Amino acid sequence: MMPSRRELLGGLSGVALIGTAGCLESSESQFSPGSDTTTDWPMPRHDPHNTAFTPDAVAPRTDVRERWAADIGSDISTPAIADGIVFAPDAEGLLALDGESGEELWQFAPTQHPWPSPPAVHDGIVYVTTSDDDTVFAVDADTGDKLWSLTGAGHIHSPPHPITGRLVSEPFVLVANDDGTVRALDPANGDEHWQIDVFGAVRTMAFRSPRLYIGTVGGEVYAYSLNGTGEEPGERWRRKVGSQIEGIVPTDNGIVVSTFSGPLRNLQDGANAGINDWIATESHTGSPPVYAGSWVYSTGWESLSSLRVYDRNRHWQVSADFDNAAPVAAGDTIYAPVKGDVHAFDLSGGVGVGGIRVGATRWTHTIESGGIQGLAVGDGALFVACESHNEADSTLVCLEPP
Repeated sequence: MMPSRRELLGGLSGVALIGTAGCLESSESQFSPGSDTTTDWPMPRHDPHNTAFTPDAVAPRTDVRERWAADIGSDISTPAIADGIVFAPDAEGLLALDGESGEELWQFAPTQHPWPSPPAVHDGIVYVTTSDDDTVFAVDADTGDKLWSLTGAGHIHSPPHPITGRLVSEPFVLVANDDGTVRALDPANGDEHWQIDVFGAVRTMAFRSPRLYIGTVGGEVYAYSLNGTGEEPGERWRRKVGSQIEGIVPTDNGIVVSTFSGPLRNLQDGANAGINDWIATESHTGSPPVYAGSWVYSTGWESLSSLRVYDRNRHWQVSADFDNAAPVAAGDTIYAPVKGDVHAFDLSGGVGVGGIRVGATRWTHTIESGGIQGLAVGDGALFVACESHNEADSTLVCLEPP
């Protein structure tokens, strides 16, 4: 276990909280502290819906301390957490660490510099793609042994996306390449169930039964319907929304789509499928959003905003120079990086009436090793993937309640 090298700051200097006058709905009653210390974060945005929110998880809430910090290589990206194991990808391979101690359990490195994607975990299997040889791997989560691999699938930019739930007769894993081919693979052996083709490189995918959504680098959003039989899904609609799709989050009011440099928009589904329900014109709402309760939360270069999914009503907003890494949330707290610091905010925006609100900021923790590349919550802690500013190793920091 490594000694702490971080400085805990008591306040959030230079960051301003702005409430929106005239907001009639409050989110205070929607959120409560998590109580489960064994929750998982099995995918980059937590689940097939891309909510980036785990409502029952214990995580640093009112204060924070460092559990451990581990140097793990270079070019780290978002980790996954499952059954007490942290799966961290860097240029040299996929590293498995004990969530409690940070001790290395195994490393999966099929080539010298495989450049793995952020992993996804389902039912004891870790799915990861490597960009050096364009291969999809299934790895035993306990041992790091290869179970199967798929070569010749084309260059894959988006992480593997396991699909389970209603109208899914058997779970499958989606992989999508830069040629626009999306394949549904059998989790047990990698056999292909079906494939569909979209126009251009796939950036992100999301699923909320019965719809599968696909976003491309060219700014196209596709919606497909699963029929529950395991056969190829049928296309329902498509829509060109602008620049590269960064995130898709299905909600109770359509789908929220974030694009490179913004804006954030909500597209209708159903009878008016693909039509804009609302557009958040603020340029800062560009990151893949968090979806919690009736609200979506998105960061950009200028602010973190809480917007109601039904009408884009802004509940609260924090102004700061936020990093590229998207926010995540657990219980009643949302976490976001600002210039190498991790900030924790009350999901409800603190307390107050209308435009007067206080107490949104809970804590700030300085990460000394470099720029923050990804956040994940699990095993009673917040995990922060940090890329070094020099040639030193990247760092994975585990933060827990004191």
